[in-house]
Amino acid sequence: MTLQVIPPELLEVKDKIETKEAQPYWKPSSLKDGESEEFRLLGCYETGHAIMGWQYASEIQDPKSGDLRFNGYVVTRSHPGQPSDIARETDWSKAERPKIDGTYVKPRRFLAWVATSAARGRLEVLFIEQKSIREQLTEVLQEVEDYTWTEEGLANFSIKISKKGAGLDTRYTIMPKVRPVPDKIKKQWAAESDSIWLPNYFEGKDPFDGKQVEEKGLPAGGTDKRGAHVEPTKAKKKVVDTNEEF
Repeated sequence: MTLQVIPPELLEVKDKIETKEAQPYWKPSSLKDGESEEFRLLGCYETGHAIMGWQYASEIQDPKSGDLRFNGYVVTRSHPGQPSDIARETDWSKAERPKIDGTYVKPRRFLAWVATSAARGRLEVLFIEQKSIREQLTEVLQEVEDYTWTEEGLANFSIKISKKGAGLDTRYTIMPKVRPVPDKIKKQWAAESDSIWLPNYFEGKDPFDGKQVEEKGLPAGGTDKRGAHVEPTKAKKKVVDTNEEF
């Protein structure tokens, strides 16, 4: 059986749907200078466990004061353009951090992928907004002879994401390590994989609520009332690790 592992957009609808970030999730920006974390990718695009999209910060008018205030993030399948509720930029040069009228914070593209954390031993959603990380990961995923997948779509390798520097000098790197999937993770995935469905992001639902179904038991999705469609360089040096715990 051959699964489509990589989201098509990584190798290279429009309507906004409000959502909130699900727990547990992890972002590379949470790392401090010199820190790193290791993960094993689980599932793939075809199974609903890897997606690409866009996210922007939104603002709403306070009914009491009339002032605009932060109103969470909006996730879209394609670039949202410049929607009316997009948040304004902040003037960081002033102590009061005022918003700058006539400006807006640019939407950011993201890759979300289900993974198991080596540090916490649980299933998480990696929410990656950094282009440099996505590009490095794409290189790893295209080395199909070295970095393989099980028939269930579990990576026979782990990835260590590291961060160095801060601010504009921040640099992220990915180091892959070949590691066969231990039975412990196979059992965990068999028990929990159905509880996570990342396309829920595009319907404003919690990815950890699993794939939504209608009353008759049919998968939810298709085209919603807004017209949004919901459908289910060089190789790095190979490092073999026989650690059976991760």
